[in-house]
Amino acid sequence: MTQMGVGIVGTGWVSGEHIRAFEVNANTKVVALCGRTKDAAKAKAAECGIECEAFDNFEKVLAHPEVKIVSIATPPHLHKDQAVAAAQAGKHIMLEKAMATTIEDAKSIRDAVAKAGVKSVVNFVLRWNPLFEIVKSQIADDAIGEIMMGEVDYFHGIGPWYKQFGWNIKKDVGVSSLMSAGCHALDGLRWFMGGEIAEVFQYATYGKGEPFKGYEYAPTTCTMLKFADGRIGKVASCIECIQPYVFNINLVGAHGTIKNNNIYSKKKFAGQTTWANVPTILPDSGDVTHHPFVHEAAHLVDCIHANTESHCNVADAYKTHEAVFAADLSGKEGKPVKLPL
Repeated sequence: MTQMGVGIVGTGWVSGEHIRAFEVNANTKVVALCGRTKDAAKAKAAECGIECEAFDNFEKVLAHPEVKIVSIATPPHLHKDQAVAAAQAGKHIMLEKAMATTIEDAKSIRDAVAKAGVKSVVNFVLRWNPLFEIVKSQIADDAIGEIMMGEVDYFHGIGPWYKQFGWNIKKDVGVSSLMSAGCHALDGLRWFMGGEIAEVFQYATYGKGEPFKGYEYAPTTCTMLKFADGRIGKVASCIECIQPYVFNINLVGAHGTIKNNNIYSKKKFAGQTTWANVPTILPDSGDVTHHPFVHEAAHLVDCIHANTESHCNVADAYKTHEAVFAADLSGKEGKPVKLPL
């Protein structure tokens, strides 16, 4: 099978994860890397131990004859123009979250990808985390029955010790607590519960912690969600907390409950009297130390070869982003917001 060339735009931390994910895949090879300067691109390539062409012009990456996949690892406010251009150039796309900073830009990306007919995946990487995969398989196995209420929360202090802090605190780039980080939790809730979100309501607040001063949006939010079939959910997002990283999952079903890597299901475990623990790799690091990017990249390659759509393609990720934009609008206006927007 001929290797597909990959062009990567962005030279920050996450671009290194994209590079490694495609380099370990036997079916892909990074052939182009684009940064703000050629020197930045060359330095990133050297850091990752690869040899490829370096560019400071994204259009040259799209024109590269070997590039079949474009991996977009730039700050969110740059995504719309880059993703739309990649789709129009006929390139398959791996796109970092947040896919866009406005609902209009998210729609533009969604529509451009659909029109071009290219394959895509948006980096809600936790869908490839082992815990997420176990939870999803238990739901499919009817271990807890229909989920009536779901709770997925994101707690991770994002302060000056992170390189992204300088731009993440800005509203026109980071957008909100839910968009910059908590979107992983909302996406997880959508994926576990299934169905369409019909209405959201959000409360938002600022803390007083010294390291987190400078945020142009409320770093702590709590969002209630109602699904079209009446089921309910809740997502908390706090990026100004002083604590170890916590990603909480609590799914209450008709005949059982899943709480992180614990399951209570008398249907599945006859005579069960307490939680059954499933040893696995948890989403317990803001640096994503278990590197699910490798599995995500392999998934995109499989979708391209099989001509199938990803469960986390641009069209699906748009729905997560739409719910985030609706929740943030609710927090601003102080009233429930109905979907679709």
